[in-house]
Amino acid sequence: MFPGSKVLNDKGFWPCIGITALNVNSSSGGLGRKPLVMPERKPQNQFTGNGLQGSVPSSPKPDCEEVQDEYTSIYDALEMDTREIIDIFLKNFTGFPHSKSGNKQVLATMNRVVESLVMKHELVYKGMIARLNLEQKGEDVSFVKTVATELFSDGITNWGRIASLLTFGAMVSKHQNDKGLSKCVSLVGKEISSYLLTTQRDWLLKNKAWDGFVEFFHVPNTEAAVRNTLMAIGSVATFGAALAYLTR
Repeated sequence: MFPGSKVLNDKGFWPCIGITALNVNSSSGGLGRKPLVMPERKPQNQFTGNGLQGSVPSSPKPDCEEVQDEYTSIYDALEMDTREIIDIFLKNFTGFPHSKSGNKQVLATMNRVVESLVMKHELVYKGMIARLNLEQKGEDVSFVKTVATELFSDGITNWGRIASLLTFGAMVSKHQNDKGLSKCVSLVGKEISSYLLTTQRDWLLKNKAWDGFVEFFHVPNTEAAVRNTLMAIGSVATFGAALAYLTR
């Protein structure tokens, strides 16, 4: 485990990979398009005893079908956005050539936040990379999911932790790309996306998906963003547990 300190969560701070992040509610402000949100389920007709309240439908309930279609549409949109955004971000970060453009506002915010984290905590992240012995893993990046699982193992999710996971993925991608393993850039993106789209899918939707990410980190000054939302340097129990598992 790397040297550092843990900030108690009763103070409003939550542990991240090598840092801690404020668990602050994002402010609402339109980003030019309707954010992805979970649809509300409509109440159904009630039936009690020998009497019927309402009428028995003669065909499948259209409301149920509409809600199901809405869920499917929202989930599909979230998956497409998430996979595209993370893939483009990691390729941009590593200098990997590609022709995609993606959501410019989300990508600009993600790039700003991750670059700030790397600048502030580069030695910490490099120490994490060194302990993983990536030279022995080749193109196997399945450990990224293990790190993600440990990072959120206490059941707490916030944008600070997601930013930390993205920064970890970016540093792994850059390290592997510099070693000639360019395929790892896309593979790391798939690991992070798959984790977020399964374990954290409903949280993302409840927090306006990537529009929520932009709102949370929307500040006029990058230095202020890092100073106010990202605190104590060093390893914490969640990431330390992941490294202990991976390096034993």
